[in-house]
Amino acid sequence: MKKMHQGDYIFATRSETPFAGNARWVEDGILLLEAGSKSDYNGSSVPHRPLTELERTTKLVQQLESVEHEYESIINKLPRDCSQIERMRTAGTANQPGDGGLYLIAPAEQHHPLMTQCFGEWTTVQRRQDGTVDFNRSWEEYAQGFGTPAGEFWIGNQALHHLTQDNCSRLRIVMQDIYDNTWFADYGSFRIDSRDGGFRLDLGGYSGNASDAFEYQNHMQFSAIDVDRDISNTHCAGNYEGGWWFSHCQHANLNGRYNLGLTWFDASRNEWIAVKSSHMMIARRPDCDANVTELPVLEPVAAATLLTTSGLGADASTPANGARSDRHETNDGGRRPHGTTTVPTFALNLNSLFD
Repeated sequence: MKKMHQGDYIFATRSETPFAGNARWVEDGILLLEAGSKSDYNGSSVPHRPLTELERTTKLVQQLESVEHEYESIINKLPRDCSQIERMRTAGTANQPGDGGLYLIAPAEQHHPLMTQCFGEWTTVQRRQDGTVDFNRSWEEYAQGFGTPAGEFWIGNQALHHLTQDNCSRLRIVMQDIYDNTWFADYGSFRIDSRDGGFRLDLGGYSGNASDAFEYQNHMQFSAIDVDRDISNTHCAGNYEGGWWFSHCQHANLNGRYNLGLTWFDASRNEWIAVKSSHMMIARRPDCDANVTELPVLEPVAAATLLTTSGLGADASTPANGARSDRHETNDGGRRPHGTTTVPTFALNLNSLFD
């Protein structure tokens, strides 16, 4: 090993030391440093490193380990979803208001928290209301989630999988059309497969007044602009600029380009609902409820008015962001009219639907 001048130091590699891989060599080397010695250890020069730097590094590692442990402890104390928050509130173990708010939750097996909006027991997983968030995203972006919980929002397919993987979730979809009519579709069971399974959709038990358009896409994997997993002869996610569980393109699609139109087919009337807002929420099924656990729950970070929007543009003949064609093409070659009228301002209170 190269001899060094006073005050210099070098790092000895495992191959340069006679005790390569031996923890005792490291311990003995530290003892020599503490003694201020620069003599050879078993014939080899001991790398000289100031003790203060060793101590500083050790302390930093210990601090990082402590922070990591504290972080995991906090995550483990967070509620897993809004259903757990509501059960705790009802049982009196959490002093929370009943009208909802923004909360940090930590779905089972997800090692980082996420923020969502709760309405009673319902966890918001999707919201469209004014076109302010671009939903034409990559498959990975849909996996991670995007948007703002109090505004337009996609919770993320990875989170959806963790929230629903125990097959104990139900889904509620509430929509409002351009004529201010409210439509809803409830599904008694709702589950999203893992990433390896393509975030495949599995749902059933429909009830509601919007018709069961989602059933046409049951058991489909998730498609996005860069991943085409539909069974149509066209790339649905690419053409309609939004990720979804497409089979064919136009039975249901609440994530498409806003000005192009959100889609929900009403089979009872054989026509499409002209959707201007959508809100997808999940909750635990009553038969799956576990015992209430007394865990601390964070206060709502902010209050938010549900589904309140402003108009897209001042000129009704020129939609904001440049709407495309005034007609939509279906998977079987048929067409449906789609106007380019500006979406009006509206406010919808969904709390009455949770009773």
